[in-house]
Amino acid sequence: MYEFRYLLDRFWVTRADHKGLYFSVKRALPNYRRLVNEQLGWNLIVNESVIKLEKVPPKAMAWMGIQEFQEKLDYCLLCGMLLFLSDLDDGEQFLLSSLTEALEAILAEVQPVDWTRFPHRKALVRVLQYAQRTGMLLAYDGVSEGFGNDQTQEVLYENTGLSRHFPVHFGRDIMKCRSIEDFEAFSWEGEEAERGRQRIQRVYRQLTLAPALYWSEQNHSDYDYVKNQRSWLNRYLGEALGGELQIHKNGAFFVLDEENRFGLVHPRDAAIPDAALLLCAQLRDQITAGVYPRGEDDTVFLTRREFQHELVQCRGQYGDGWGRRLRELPLEKLVQELTAYMAGWMLLEERAEGVVLCPAVGKWIGHYPARYRGEPGEEDGDEPLEDE
Repeated sequence: MYEFRYLLDRFWVTRADHKGLYFSVKRALPNYRRLVNEQLGWNLIVNESVIKLEKVPPKAMAWMGIQEFQEKLDYCLLCGMLLFLSDLDDGEQFLLSSLTEALEAILAEVQPVDWTRFPHRKALVRVLQYAQRTGMLLAYDGVSEGFGNDQTQEVLYENTGLSRHFPVHFGRDIMKCRSIEDFEAFSWEGEEAERGRQRIQRVYRQLTLAPALYWSEQNHSDYDYVKNQRSWLNRYLGEALGGELQIHKNGAFFVLDEENRFGLVHPRDAAIPDAALLLCAQLRDQITAGVYPRGEDDTVFLTRREFQHELVQCRGQYGDGWGRRLRELPLEKLVQELTAYMAGWMLLEERAEGVVLCPAVGKWIGHYPARYRGEPGEEDGDEPLEDE
């Protein structure tokens, strides 16, 4: 069901921009509608202009945000723009100055904006570019980038009507939600029968969207479900995604087949994933040797000094093969990039006092080929690791 993978990999599929794919996905609806409705519990929007799978995760992660956005203001401006567009008809045109005036009024009590400030104008440019890329806006005269340097810059836009399908429909009152945790709590609410259904959807969503599903006291029932229903999980997810469910005593992973990879994967042919694989191999050796003790949940705590020490040792041994940029990167910056990458793939969790290594550190490791001699590589595209 490659059509389902397209819906997972894209925000939506529009008829205007991808007509062939739109009809292909639409024809294949009967093949994956049950998985979407029952196992995942997601809304599937299908109309004459767009097909959108509302991919609501059980737990929010940093990489799930809009990658082009850089600060909270970007999201505030996006929400304000959606409110502005909701009052327009499909195909209705408007000027950038009309939008900026409306945003000032809409956000006055939430996040005041001042278009004389360069950072505020650049934030709006990022939002406008994102809206154009996703198809919510069409620019007819002028370019959005110009507003960043000149607040009097005028642009003529058209509202395509897609913006009304952008917000997620949660199916319940969200007015009392004040944090991400409030939204995540939806997966744990309700009567016992309702919680049973939520557990199924929580497990399927986590295995579909995230690199791992770890056990904890809060979600130990998820472990029981995975253990008892592993054959059905493997079947349904395997048919939809192409891969294999792998279960360990401390977590479950759905691993894509080599020929069925799609979207952003780990590891991939790049410098940071290579460094992460090598560091994980070293950390596993140290943990196995008893240098760092394991917790009851198989996690391992390292102070920032200990983590930095292991990274220094790893770069000293293998750094010549990392490519010039990583070899020359200051240690502090390298630590920052590597921890951010590893946190995104649920290999570790950053804490104020240090890092917590997750069980996947011992699963996803890599080594250079036996013929590696420690000769400096030229760029990031060096010979790939042999990963396990």
